[in-house]
Amino acid sequence: MSPAQIEGHPHHITLPADDFRALASGGGSPEVVGKLRKAEHSRRLIMLRALLDAAVDVAPVGEAWAALERAEKHDPYAVATILMHPQVGAWLSYALRRHHGGATSAAPPDHDFAQLHAVAIAASAATGQAYRATVPLTDGRALIPQFGMASFTGCPRWDVAEAGTEDGHIWLRHGDQLVDVPPGAAEGNGWWPLRRLTVGDDVRLTVWLDDVDPMRDLADPVPPRRLAPAEFQWWANLLRDAWTILVADHRPMAEAIAAGVTSLVPLPVGDGWGTRSASTGDAFGAIMCSPPPDAVTLAVSLAHEFTHIKLGGLMHLHTLTEGPGHPCLYAPWRDDPRPAGGLLQGIYAFMAISDFWRRQPSRSDDVITDFEYAYAHAQTAEALDIALRDGNLTERGRAFAEGIGEAMRDWPDDVDPRAHALARLVADAHRAGWRIRHCRPRPADVAAMTGALRGSATGKVTVGPSEVQPDPGMRHWSAARLGLARRHLIAPERQAEARDEDWGAALTDADLALFAGEHRTAVTAFCDEIAKDPESADAWTGLGLALGATGDDPRAATALLRRPELVMAVHRESDATHSPIAVAGLVGALLPA
Repeated sequence: MSPAQIEGHPHHITLPADDFRALASGGGSPEVVGKLRKAEHSRRLIMLRALLDAAVDVAPVGEAWAALERAEKHDPYAVATILMHPQVGAWLSYALRRHHGGATSAAPPDHDFAQLHAVAIAASAATGQAYRATVPLTDGRALIPQFGMASFTGCPRWDVAEAGTEDGHIWLRHGDQLVDVPPGAAEGNGWWPLRRLTVGDDVRLTVWLDDVDPMRDLADPVPPRRLAPAEFQWWANLLRDAWTILVADHRPMAEAIAAGVTSLVPLPVGDGWGTRSASTGDAFGAIMCSPPPDAVTLAVSLAHEFTHIKLGGLMHLHTLTEGPGHPCLYAPWRDDPRPAGGLLQGIYAFMAISDFWRRQPSRSDDVITDFEYAYAHAQTAEALDIALRDGNLTERGRAFAEGIGEAMRDWPDDVDPRAHALARLVADAHRAGWRIRHCRPRPADVAAMTGALRGSATGKVTVGPSEVQPDPGMRHWSAARLGLARRHLIAPERQAEARDEDWGAALTDADLALFAGEHRTAVTAFCDEIAKDPESADAWTGLGLALGATGDDPRAATALLRRPELVMAVHRESDATHSPIAVAGLVGALLPA
């Protein structure tokens, strides 16, 4: 793996047209996934060379490079396995990003580069080669990729330790403290091994259950969170049950996941309602997930995140979007605006989610499964229209998006009417709530409509588009109504209890009336909320939903759901002298058809 070898490496890898179409349709066999892994390996080699070049004036890493060369000559496959470990990719990206000013850290400039010595220790141990080096310590901890973490006491936050390996045996030393790494996956004094799980019979999934690697999260380093034996076993049991579901009911997806996923990272429980999952293109093969409530939720999370992984690999090969990448597009599953690439990633992942629920055997007799399918299907279809219209797609990107649409064209819409109605209600609420929070109408439009409301306008009112403002804080605000919809279908008699739970704390009596079908009661209650707090986004969107359900004022309902930010702005300028419904009705009358 010398510089000459990397320079001669076939970096430019493309997929055959049939493989591209298979991925666009939501598929991709283990063989196709293998091609994506091969491309990612090529990318890792290029990044390693970039790291070597960047380190010239920062850290001495030439001996680590030479150790990697020796190990690769002895066993290329073993070294490739180390380099393709997902968190090695995350470290490479972070180190290069920080070097070029894209990330900040209090660590010394050479700290990230010195981790290459730990990678060389891992590769040397995996191939039985001898190597000694100095590896970086953060808070007394050193990570040897794919092996585990050593811990020392009494260290400064940023420090180094001696490390070495011979005949596959690894040791680390700091002062008079020695960590002698036990063989296999055994724990020892000051050593946490990276533990592995294998589930399944005829289709087997083997993953590292990673609770120690600093680069196991999305971007910046994080401290370890070691799972207790009972926690580890809980994850093992849940993964076994989720894998059983995938193999039994979603076998092609399971076979592809088995070929592409090598790391499962337990995330801490997040704020709000629901399971949090994530993946990153820097760590091909890694899925992050907070503790799910059941095996079905974990199964759909695996399918969801693996689809992101596939598209991340494809986007490293082909440019699918172009333009500046500003976050300005509506994604029905996100509470913040998204850039074009992020929107396409979400479309592909939510296609997989809707396909998962479409194929679930319980969909024939389970209204909540129908809801999940209807909601995810509607989200994907709406976002696909946005991407094809405004998503800055390249020619290949458009072909990919059209492939998604073609695959979904004949998917069924035979869902339970209750599930369909609630899916539409939640989708309309989210879209309107997003517009209120992120769209700013043109001042001239607000002034013209305010004049029309006061009877002082002259001439025709022409309404233009609102400006989308990004949300650097990535606020989350939509979980309550989605959770209420699920509660209404699963246990309607316990709907009022939703307000006593963390995810439902923002719900009001008006929301409960809306989801219970008491629409005129909800209209009155939402108007009362607006009178008390004219800036309540949820009250305005709720009013639009309730009015739309009654059919009493179609123009007002249309304005509140299509351009709620404009209605709010006009109401604000009118000093609240007109009722919310009257303002919405006027705006609706002036909006273009």
